[in-house]
Amino acid sequence: MTNSNTQLRTRLAEWTDRVLPSPTALLESTVARYQREGRPVFRLGLGQPDFPTPDRAKQSAIQAIHDDFTGYTDTAGILPLRQAISKALRRDIGLEYGPDEIVVTVGGKHALFNTINTLCHPGDEVLIPVPYWVSFPEQVKFAGAKPVFVQTDEADGFKVTPRTLAPYVNGSTRLLILNQPNNPSGAVYSKKELAELADFIRERDLWVISDEVYSSFVFQPEGFTSIASFPGMRERAVVINAVSKAYGMTGWRIGYSAAPAEVSEAMLRLQSHTTSNPSSVAQKAALAAIEGPQDDQTVIREQYMARRDLLVEGVRRIRGLECLVPEGAFYVWADASDWLGRPVAGRPVATVDDLAAILLEEAGVAVMPGTGFGSPRHLRLSYSVALPEMQGGLAAMEALLGSK
Repeated sequence: MTNSNTQLRTRLAEWTDRVLPSPTALLESTVARYQREGRPVFRLGLGQPDFPTPDRAKQSAIQAIHDDFTGYTDTAGILPLRQAISKALRRDIGLEYGPDEIVVTVGGKHALFNTINTLCHPGDEVLIPVPYWVSFPEQVKFAGAKPVFVQTDEADGFKVTPRTLAPYVNGSTRLLILNQPNNPSGAVYSKKELAELADFIRERDLWVISDEVYSSFVFQPEGFTSIASFPGMRERAVVINAVSKAYGMTGWRIGYSAAPAEVSEAMLRLQSHTTSNPSSVAQKAALAAIEGPQDDQTVIREQYMARRDLLVEGVRRIRGLECLVPEGAFYVWADASDWLGRPVAGRPVATVDDLAAILLEEAGVAVMPGTGFGSPRHLRLSYSVALPEMQGGLAAMEALLGSK
């Protein structure tokens, strides 16, 4: 079997040795298996909004089916959707993008893939602040570029600054991936912090990918600001967003990118040979979600803020766990390093992966170990679950790990 596997590996593309599987996808698979087996599980590790897709989006999709709107569309997405995205970008981040500068994709992950594979040359270096979303380094590696990890720490709110970036920049540095609000830390950059980063990026002639998928969920009074909105940045930025988190539409798989026309045209060429257009029906649903009244966004944000406070309080009550109060997204980034080297339920904890496995198997609580996000000491917990499930998960964790 070993020889057979080795022979098979030599017949596969070279990137298969570089790119690791998604740990979040693996956790989703494990949780699904537990549920199929009838085993109770508190889903505190997954980034799945618990609120439903808006009725206006559902009805639009149903109408699209009745209207037989089920064929191919423009590869870049239907014009009304790109126009609606253009208006939303003007409303939300104060930037003008024409429909020809917007590419509708099969989820935000697809928009990121298009962008990295369009901007990066083999051997380029890409700056990725730690902690990072799990797919950033793997997509960079797929493109033949090199992920360069820039460490952040709790004292800086898990944010990069020109000072922390500078040592990592050289002649091969191509771009910075800036994800804010950050998954998993919840970090949000202020206008002052972004202005300093924008100066740094312009001076060094870098590109920036601004992943803004969680921009609807910012809890600080200043709100959300896009780095693309600063002078001279629109020309060197690609904005990534999606309807998945903001509208509870993860399974509809609609994301988008906004970029200078030349970059968007190149991404469109790539998409024309991979996925072609996203689902026609899902595009109609996304159009209704984006065009319709946005009052529900305020209600959801307020609910998440209340859940955030409860989850932070619960985590801080559990022995061996500490965390900051996240400024956005819907995760708590919990430092679990006190448990490393200590047993839990009679089982050794050498890594946070061990701790996450014990929590799942002994307490029925699914959390994400931080290793997939670049940290060997953290756990990611989500408050995008219904309050009873979150409280049940916290109680199960406290029963297993103890109270302070």
